[in-house]
Amino acid sequence: MEQTTGETSVLKTLGVSAEEKPKKSFFSSFFSTYKIPLFSLVLFGSFAMRALYPETFHFGFKRQKTYRFKSDSLGFFIGDISFFMNNSYDEAEARIVELFPPKIQKKVKKVIRPVLILCEKHQLDPFWVLSVMWTESHFKHEATSKKGARGLMQMMPQTYMETLAEMKEKGIFLESDRGEDYLRYQYGQSFYDMGYSPLVGKLRNLEVGIYYLKGLLEAFNNNHYYATVAYNMGPYWTKSQLKNNMPVGKNNHYLNKVLKAYYHITKTLSQNSNVTFIPRI
Repeated sequence: MEQTTGETSVLKTLGVSAEEKPKKSFFSSFFSTYKIPLFSLVLFGSFAMRALYPETFHFGFKRQKTYRFKSDSLGFFIGDISFFMNNSYDEAEARIVELFPPKIQKKVKKVIRPVLILCEKHQLDPFWVLSVMWTESHFKHEATSKKGARGLMQMMPQTYMETLAEMKEKGIFLESDRGEDYLRYQYGQSFYDMGYSPLVGKLRNLEVGIYYLKGLLEAFNNNHYYATVAYNMGPYWTKSQLKNNMPVGKNNHYLNKVLKAYYHITKTLSQNSNVTFIPRI
C-alpha cells in the first residue's frame, strides 16, 4: 500500500518507517470490532468493583471511611448509632466538635480524631470518653492535678504504668507504636498540629486511659454509672460500697459532672441529626 506524503512525514516525525506503522492495541481492536459502548464498560467496571470491594467502593467511586461501633458499646443515653454509619470520618468529627462550647472547640478539634479512632479500636462509647475528658482535664494535654494525675485522661502515674504493662502483656499493639508514616496518614491534621513526637506521647496516654476505662466498664458489668464512679473513686472503693449495699453514685459530684457533659453532647447532637438518644439505664 502506497503512503501519502503527509502520512509519510508524520511517521518520520514519530520515528516509525512506512513499513512499521503502529498497530492497534488489542483493546482498541476489540472495542472497534464489537462496538462496545464506553458507558457500558464503565458501568460494568463500577458494579464489578462494588461486588469485589463492597466496603470501599460505591459504584466505582471510593467511599469515605466511617466509624463503626456496636450498639452495646454505647453509653448513658444513646439508643441509635446511625450517626456514625451515615457520616464520614471528617463529617462526624466536624459535627461533634461543633457540639462543644466555642471556647474549647479548638482543643476538642485537636483530639477528636485520636479519640474516635481509639474508641472504635476498643469499642468504647466516644461520647462517654469525651465527657470524662471534659470533666477531668478540659481537653488540656498538659493538665496535672494536685495529686499528680496527668494528661487528657488524668491518670495517676502508678495506674498508668500498671495498665500499660497489662496491655503489653496481653499483646495489645499501641497506636503510638505504629510509626511516623502511619500516624501521618491515619491522624491527618492532628499529626500536623501536634508533631510526631508529641502526638506519640499523647496517643499513648489517651489509649491507656481508654483501655483502663473499658476495663472498669467490663468489671462493673457494662454499667456506665458504676464505671464512671470507679474511674474517680477507684474500683476497690466502688466494689466495697456495692458489696456492703452502700449507695454508689448517689449525690456524687464527679458522676453528675460527667452526666451533664454527656447529656449536653448527645442531646445537642440528637436535635441536629435526627438521631435517637434515649436513657438506657
